[in-house]
Amino acid sequence: MADTHTDVEVYDPVSNLKRSWWVLVISGVLSVAIGVALIFWPGQTLTVATALFGALMILSGIVRFLQAVFSSETDHRWLLLISAILGVVIGVVVIRNPESVIALIVLLAALFWIIGGMVDLFRGLTDESLPDRGARIGLGVISGAFGVVILIWPAPTVLVFAILAGAYSILFGLLEIYAGIALKRA
Repeated sequence: MADTHTDVEVYDPVSNLKRSWWVLVISGVLSVAIGVALIFWPGQTLTVATALFGALMILSGIVRFLQAVFSSETDHRWLLLISAILGVVIGVVVIRNPESVIALIVLLAALFWIIGGMVDLFRGLTDESLPDRGARIGLGVISGAFGVVILIWPAPTVLVFAILAGAYSILFGLLEIYAGIALKRA
């Protein structure tokens, strides 16, 4: 009698995501630190504020890229990759030309937060297998709301922009820490 038992490799998206829990926690801690720096040093030069913002954008892009790599078999990988590329490109442009891009920074931040928020909201609403689904929905709503506020109020001072970016960074970081812990426990 022939052996009809074959070993079939079963894809487990939760274990794939669980391996990257620490990336979210580290990113969250760094986002909170950057947010605190932006809030407590709002009067610093434009160069410092934009360099911190550029670093946040690069960090967010790298985290989204790592999420796409570590969860490479999910249906939403391409959304994470687009968001990752956008974050890194924006961050590099900001760091290279801090004095000449403040108006562009405000617009790009709003667009990144709105697009990133839509990605997170879409993932949270459509992928019931995500253990951090609630955090994804929360990140999406908060990101989108911050983006809309900045678009509605397009000419804030560096002080106001730094405080808004700092508040966003702290909230985003706290939710990333929560999502990372939720992934580890899942």
